[in-house]
Amino acid sequence: MPAPQHDICVIGAGIIGSWTALHLTEAGASTTLVEQFPLPHTRGSSHGQSRAFRFLGDDELDRLEYSLHRWQALEREKGEPLFVRTGLLNFGPEGDPFLEKHMAIVRDGGRPCEWFTHDAIAERFPLLRYPEEWGAAWDPGGGVLFAHRCVAAVQRKFLELGGRIVTAQAESVEPLPAGGVRVGLRSHAAADPESARFDKAVVSAGPWTARLLPRLGAHLHTVQVPVTYWRDPADTHSAAHGFPILFNARLTGIYALPSCEYPGLVKVLFHGGPPTDPDRVDPGTVAPYVARVADYVRTHLPGLDHERPAIVESCLYTMTSDGQPIVDRLGDDMVVGAGFSGSGFKHSPATGRMLAALVLERERELQEGFSTARFALSRWPGGNS
Repeated sequence: MPAPQHDICVIGAGIIGSWTALHLTEAGASTTLVEQFPLPHTRGSSHGQSRAFRFLGDDELDRLEYSLHRWQALEREKGEPLFVRTGLLNFGPEGDPFLEKHMAIVRDGGRPCEWFTHDAIAERFPLLRYPEEWGAAWDPGGGVLFAHRCVAAVQRKFLELGGRIVTAQAESVEPLPAGGVRVGLRSHAAADPESARFDKAVVSAGPWTARLLPRLGAHLHTVQVPVTYWRDPADTHSAAHGFPILFNARLTGIYALPSCEYPGLVKVLFHGGPPTDPDRVDPGTVAPYVARVADYVRTHLPGLDHERPAIVESCLYTMTSDGQPIVDRLGDDMVVGAGFSGSGFKHSPATGRMLAALVLERERELQEGFSTARFALSRWPGGNS
């Protein structure tokens, strides 16, 4: 069934907005993708070279299976690597209810997953040092998405299918009384903002979403996440040498990716950071979080040069109070996707499909696992007001 011929604006060309725009173009909609910074850039939440992909931790696998399929199909089409499988360790004590539950979900979904005891971890990954009471769930399907390549590949395909990318800052977005949406755009080449009308709009502006949609300010806040890289003198903590993703966010707030982004540098992050204004990021405020990461590296990854990180970068997470995103319709002609709380990249092909279905009024065609109801604003008291 062909899509209605809508003229749609997607605000925000991060990975969520880019996949949404691609899905809309694939459905036959005339789509304009608006990005305030010249592409590619290092602002927001989608820059950098690597993101973790994991099956372990979600309550169902539908969106993950679909997303991995789309990543791998795009990889084959573009002829460049977008994903490398490394496996993932998620730590906890034996019998941990969270890990038991999610290991069962992965197995029931037909994916392999097993429990590694402390001794098994020490034998298979001798570079690690963890307490004897910790084992780990092993998710062999986990791996690394090459983030910058992924974003660029999605945007290239979008342009090849006839989509349009506009570099301009969206200063306002509002429904029109007679239908449609007015978007106020300020380009870098123009002194005054211009007004553009579209039939529909999707707002996926990451940390800038609440500025465009003030009603969401009570549900969204932005944190500055320090992204640290640690020298690997022996080059043994790399994806090429079989080093896995370490997911220790529940117990310590920290996770690590093997070196593959920068040669000889292991990426270690604290899952969170200080509140920040996306236009006034202060590097000094992350020092306590970098110190926590340094303690983790010193204790658990002794083979790395743990005196100080070789590189410290920043990523902005747009958080919600329950850690789940907002994927919802705002009136008849506007849809929002925001608040992915640091976990949006791996799901982005599926999320883009959901947002496209909402704006095209085709959400009834989505499978049960793609239901947007759980991500609606109505889950909070007064969320729809």
